[in-house]
Amino acid sequence: MQPKAANAPKELGKPLTPATQITRVRFAPNGKTLAAACFDGKVRRWDVSGKEPAELPALGEHNGWVTGIAFGAKLLFSADSWGRLSAWDGAKRVWAVADAHNGWLRALALSADGKQLVTCGKDGAVRFWVPETGQKLYEFDAKADLLSVCFTADGKPFAGDLFGKVREFGIAYGNGLRTFEAKELHKLDRIQDVGGVKCLALAADGKTLFAGGAAPKTGGFVECTPLLIAFDLATGKRTSQWKGAAPAEGYVTDIAPRADGTVIFTTSGQPGQGKFHIWKPGDDKPQFSGGKHPNCHSVALHPDGDKIAVSATNANSSGNGRVKGTGGEYPANSSPIQMWSL
Repeated sequence: MQPKAANAPKELGKPLTPATQITRVRFAPNGKTLAAACFDGKVRRWDVSGKEPAELPALGEHNGWVTGIAFGAKLLFSADSWGRLSAWDGAKRVWAVADAHNGWLRALALSADGKQLVTCGKDGAVRFWVPETGQKLYEFDAKADLLSVCFTADGKPFAGDLFGKVREFGIAYGNGLRTFEAKELHKLDRIQDVGGVKCLALAADGKTLFAGGAAPKTGGFVECTPLLIAFDLATGKRTSQWKGAAPAEGYVTDIAPRADGTVIFTTSGQPGQGKFHIWKPGDDKPQFSGGKHPNCHSVALHPDGDKIAVSATNANSSGNGRVKGTGGEYPANSSPIQMWSL
């Protein structure tokens, strides 16, 4: 099916320019705060309720990269690459679990009713927590490096792993009720595993599960073509997919479903390629692909449904270590955040 033409999104002012790289951006449920999970162990925040964003005090207490954030009605939850899980009320830390996972805590998600917080990590564990206290409820061993988690509207948790599997978990049925296969998101090449289910999201109507990643071509100098797969949640069958045009386009890095049935997602590739896309499942092509974004990391949809925030990498990035600054040192990369009107 050919997509209907969409009005091109418009940039809203100048980008935010935090002096660090970002893994995730998310809006608070009331739309007044934008938060960013950062490489320097902090969660940066902005008040975006006025004409111009105003930076708020950053949240610290993380030893490694902040790998994920999730907003509840009252609390903000953050996770890091050393396995720490924290909860914040404004600028105050309410609780923290230093060893929530053994090593890299990859992702976290909060159930729609706010009663369960789920995390997953490189240790293969899926763990459930009481959001108000940080008490661990129960856990499962997926026996695989887990990269992403999400909840369905009725509280069913799903986790995506390195090998292209998406599994449903829950205390009522043990280690897994169903498995959705997305094997093309993984490749064993040159004695290394490449790819995985990088991100998961549920459609606004609760009927479709999106799994994002890439179809790897090689694991030497990693090349892969971005791939977003839509599964029917009721049957587990694949209903449609979008695939990029070339291996240089990289991965699908984040997903933001909209109420109108479309989904916004970001891609990041080599060298410095990156876009955000607006796609309706079933269409051959996205309604929109673009944005001035080298290597997009994340996209956040504002609660009003009409604005997004996209984080990327600074232009002329020297992450490959080839370009020295005037002082002889390699300048650090950063992640500008651009707001867009849809």
